[in-house]
Amino acid sequence: MFDAKQMEWFDQLSAEDLAILGAGFNTLGDFFDFLALIKARQETTQGNKK
Repeated sequence: MFDAKQMEWFDQLSAEDLAILGAGFNTLGDFFDFLALIKARQETTQGNKK
């Protein structure tokens, strides 16, 4: 799955580094969920106007 160079990079990460990355991805996912809700609301509002 990983070659030696990638494993070397991965081994340098601490548990705290991985937790920070995980939190960042989680926040990014929540942000895109929020954008999807806004878009769905806009589409519903536009559909009612027609």
